[in-house]
Amino acid sequence: MQKQHKYVEIKERIKGDILNQTYKKGESIPSERELAALYGVTRITVQKAMDILVQEGFIERIHGKGMFVLKNTATSVYILNNETSDSILGFSREFQGRVKVSSQLLKFEVIQADDELAQHLEINPGDNVWFIRRIRLLDGNPVLVEDSNIPQSIISTIPESILREGSLYGYIEEFTGKKIKDADSIIEAALFDGELAGLLNIASGQPMLKITEVTRLADKTAFNFSISYNRADIFRVKNLRIER
Repeated sequence: MQKQHKYVEIKERIKGDILNQTYKKGESIPSERELAALYGVTRITVQKAMDILVQEGFIERIHGKGMFVLKNTATSVYILNNETSDSILGFSREFQGRVKVSSQLLKFEVIQADDELAQHLEINPGDNVWFIRRIRLLDGNPVLVEDSNIPQSIISTIPESILREGSLYGYIEEFTGKKIKDADSIIEAALFDGELAGLLNIASGQPMLKITEVTRLADKTAFNFSISYNRADIFRVKNLRIER
């Protein structure tokens, strides 16, 4: 039997207290220092546990105030753009170590960029582009459909095994020898049509978070124009705190 990490055990114990409403929705919970003393573990262990609970949507951290319960139900809600995650580094690494991430590859082909795609990727119309469509799953549950468009001039080869089982963005960093630096995103509310809903085994007309994104390497090269169709009942997007 695989040994369970201590932070996972602590996460489950705190999650149990949230579900049985020892900590009620909207209420604050003890600080990481207090929880570490309560469970006889280090603050780092508690911090890892709390990071997962934030990612799963059970709690939120409010700067200068503490940690508060967001929900008391077992339905998983995942936080995108969470400051403790690696969202800029791709879906696989964003949820790495928190839940099991897997992919179902639907399309993997070379297309020619039309004028609009060429503009997004800062290439010439007619240039070859890898088009990749995948269903992304968390703990075996299909949660989004993702379309990626990657210039073949930047990434000449992409193994199918990476698209099915690995981290595409991790492969791209290794292939190019360059770090992924930033992304421009547009988030829109929409509804799933019959085709996309069918891929996720949900009813047509369900609410969607549509995220359109151009991602760049450290040298500012645009290497991916992506559109992801996310289940709005599963995901929330965190707006990062901005100070003046």
